[in-house]
Amino acid sequence: MPLMSGIYDSAWLQPIAKIKENLTIYTGGGWNHYRIEFSEPMPPGPASIVDMLAIAPAVANLAANGTKAAAIVNVIQLDEGEFLHLRWAPVDDVEGRLWELAGQGRYRTARLHCRTSLLTARYDPQYASTTFWVLGIQRDAQIETLNPNGYVIPIARFMFWGHRYLIHAHDFKSLTAADRAALRDGDLEAVRRFVGATTWVPAQGYGRSV
Repeated sequence: MPLMSGIYDSAWLQPIAKIKENLTIYTGGGWNHYRIEFSEPMPPGPASIVDMLAIAPAVANLAANGTKAAAIVNVIQLDEGEFLHLRWAPVDDVEGRLWELAGQGRYRTARLHCRTSLLTARYDPQYASTTFWVLGIQRDAQIETLNPNGYVIPIARFMFWGHRYLIHAHDFKSLTAADRAALRDGDLEAVRRFVGATTWVPAQGYGRSV
């Protein structure tokens, strides 16, 4: 297995940082700074398989070439202080679009919103390109489900796996408002001064140009 060289490595999913190292996480329109207190793998398996039709009782089947609106994935909802580093794959012949937060698509440009499907594994066997993150409470990921087939399907399952971290936010209360704003904006000099070495992680979509 190759050494970890970046947060989207193509090998089997590895932790992006070690216990007591820093994470700088983009969410809520800004950069937030944490220290890792604990981490552990979350293996793929039946406990992390979700049927997107079963969690919406009003949708018993998915019509031919139909789409089910984006819905929160309950098994990857978190408490405050938890952080998930995930990949995901369909178990059935369905496609999924990821939204994080609700109004911002992942793997998206102005003209394209990529989907995860059974075809993904042909070109990306480790599903590295499906990597995403979930941070804390009420910042839930949502999956929009699509049926690419010309017939009705009664089940639409996806499986999730990855790494779980317990994290602690850095306390910047003693800093000036200007320094706190610089940290929120991801100013490199401020981050080097007040946080130190850190791993930068985009935990939601980024909807504007830079």
